[in-house]
Amino acid sequence: MSEDRPRIITNNVPRDVIYANELSQKDREEFGYHDWEKIDAGEESPEFFRYRGTLYDLSQFSRTDRNGNLSDWNGCSADSAFSATLVRYVENGERVIVGTYIA
Repeated sequence: MSEDRPRIITNNVPRDVIYANELSQKDREEFGYHDWEKIDAGEESPEFFRYRGTLYDLSQFSRTDRNGNLSDWNGCSADSAFSATLVRYVENGERVIVGTYIA
């Protein structure tokens, strides 16, 4: 019997980083934990991306271990106890490649 190993699934398609000032009012309401007055004043600048119809906040991703299974990825955000969404910055941080980690 073969040993089950974690899998990473990605199509390696770069997705645009979306800056807070590009979000619609409806999108902003989804992220009520941000101080939108400070963002509008230029004091804060969170970044987002869209993947499979969902808008993700990059500030909610944790750095990955540069020496482990995820060394090719910059960040991860847990989806469940057994899966996570991964991101890797490309094109000078203007885009991200997204993957799914399955344990």
